[in-house]
Amino acid sequence: MKKHLTIFLIFFSLSTLLAQDPSIIWQRTIGGSETEMLPSIIETNDGGILLAGTSNSNISGEKSENSRGGDDFWILKLDNSGIIEWQKTIGGSGNDNLTAITKTADGGYLIGGTSNSPISGEKTEPSRGMSDYWFLKIDENGTIVWQKTLGGADVDSLRNIRETVDGGYIVYGHSRSQISGDKTLPLHGVVDLWLIKLNSDRTILWQKSYGFAGNSEFYSIDFDITENGSYMMSANYNPFQPGDAFYFLQVNNTGSIIWEKYYQGDQTDITPFLSSTAEGNFIAAGTSESDASLDKTENSQGSFDYWVLELNPNGAISWQNTIGGLGGEQPWSVMQTIDGGYLIAGNSDSPISGDKIEDSKGGSDYWIVKLNNVGIIEWQNTIGGIGTDHHARIIEGVNGDLYVCGASSSDISSDKIENSRGLSDFWLLKLDSTLSLIQNNSFASAITLFPNPTNNTLHINTHDQSIDQINIYTITGNRLIHIEIDSISPEIDVSSLATGVYYVQLFSQGNVTLKKFIKG
Repeated sequence: MKKHLTIFLIFFSLSTLLAQDPSIIWQRTIGGSETEMLPSIIETNDGGILLAGTSNSNISGEKSENSRGGDDFWILKLDNSGIIEWQKTIGGSGNDNLTAITKTADGGYLIGGTSNSPISGEKTEPSRGMSDYWFLKIDENGTIVWQKTLGGADVDSLRNIRETVDGGYIVYGHSRSQISGDKTLPLHGVVDLWLIKLNSDRTILWQKSYGFAGNSEFYSIDFDITENGSYMMSANYNPFQPGDAFYFLQVNNTGSIIWEKYYQGDQTDITPFLSSTAEGNFIAAGTSESDASLDKTENSQGSFDYWVLELNPNGAISWQNTIGGLGGEQPWSVMQTIDGGYLIAGNSDSPISGDKIEDSKGGSDYWIVKLNNVGIIEWQNTIGGIGTDHHARIIEGVNGDLYVCGASSSDISSDKIENSRGLSDFWLLKLDSTLSLIQNNSFASAITLFPNPTNNTLHINTHDQSIDQINIYTITGNRLIHIEIDSISPEIDVSSLATGVYYVQLFSQGNVTLKKFIKG
């Protein structure tokens, strides 16, 4: 009997492994008996991973230290195989929610978030008000080097912290505090953006509060330092009713405004994450339920979609793309890739529909989309279990490896090969760096276009593969033609197109490829 049971377990394990997405190299479920959420990841100098988020679990699962009170910072160092090398629980007796991790020049790390803890646990300074900025420097082994609490009498929420080239620090978030505690500036509206520049000894060099008079509310989302040393910020902004807008603000290294822009449609547009690009532009991705209106050029695919914008150095839109399915999509990170394209990671609960070529695995899944340099989809991947998998963030390692991590409540199912440890865990995956080749190569190689160049009709030879959807884009990423079909080797009338180079994007039973043609 034992022999039969062993054979069954081996078969079950192999079947589970084979059922997961072939692009997954390895995956790790990491958590305790309660809730782990909002993880962030960065690559370490030795090629490993630093994973950090918020936890309220006591010793259980992978958690080796008890909670200090409510929520704590939880930081883990993993090698490039996903094995935990060390971990630290850092917090006070209140709630401490981590929102930022970054590397420092000396090989250590900055970690930061929002805290309402008094002096207790690892917290050595009293709370200034209802909640404060709390950030710490840790060394490469996770030992605390120093820490700092900054805040006013009301609610202050930290979003990001970075080391600056002069050895100081820049801290970004939003504030409801009037002049009090460390805050020396009055509120402009209900909630303002609050940017603080610190010297190397953590004394305040200057601080700025950005907002509009009246009932305006700004909620900080993301932050980056540009190549020229200026600071780029993104936020939610409510300029009118109904709905919110994407708000972008660039300031110089003393906090003076260079430009500010907001972009919106006719409904709610929120959480614009951003990153600087090698060309001096900015890539931003948030979520939108707006149809084509105001600044938005495409209708919603269903509920909320990814709304992706490339901004030029002055903040004007170079191109934009609305990406989603019939359900809801929310991006949580966006970055430029080594090849000059872009990666977006977030969550989706859409079935096959719109731009989505794979069904949902459960309640919500990780949804990763790779775009070329003008915003056209090159490949996408839906990864999930039967439960809720969300808040996915992605990084590209120096050798092109992809790491994605979010929060998951899924047990073993679909792509997930380990059960949940509690209510919600960190779910970390390493993906094959040739993911796009795995998804597209055999399909792409079977497709030929003729004649190319063409004057009136573009013939697509699919070699007996049925095409589901055709899109034609300009070379700068504007979609001109969208066709929903079910056809083998279709023909497209392109006589109305101007002379030039175009992309044709083809979808077929979960595959997607992009090819160029010339209109004569």
